[in-house]
Amino acid sequence: MKKNILYLLLVSSLLACNNQADEDEQATDTLIADETIAPEEKLIWTTAYDSLSGNYLLKQQRQADTNSLTAPELIAGINATWENVRMELIKISNDTIYTAIPNSEFLTQRMGSAGAAEYLAASTYNLTELKNIRFVNYAFEEGDHAAPGTFRREDFRNFQQQ
Repeated sequence: MKKNILYLLLVSSLLACNNQADEDEQATDTLIADETIAPEEKLIWTTAYDSLSGNYLLKQQRQADTNSLTAPELIAGINATWENVRMELIKISNDTIYTAIPNSEFLTQRMGSAGAAEYLAASTYNLTELKNIRFVNYAFEEGDHAAPGTFRREDFRNFQQQ
């Protein structure tokens, strides 16, 4: 009888260890999959410069279900793409999302006018993918290359869509 109980305990502990290994392996697989996706590929829209034509481009990288998008998720993607510019969500009101960039020195002084324009264009396009959002209000300290304000997609007509 004691042998049977010991045998059952041994088998159940081995099975329990094996199940844990499967769960750990799945968690590791998910973590590796998330890490292999470049931050900019998580965005719906990205910018690029076409050196042959001299034009700035807005590229739609993927289709998005507007019903499943969330502002924190999009802002996290923007922040992961531009690590030196940290955007924060303030609020959403009617058709406008309000954001802040508390430390805007990199955006306004160090990215240049083209870099700041690309950031604002890509951020605006990504955030206006949210259902019923048409405007993005950016609050930050004005600098040489960017000024705060409320933007919409039409403000970036100089960017060609691809």
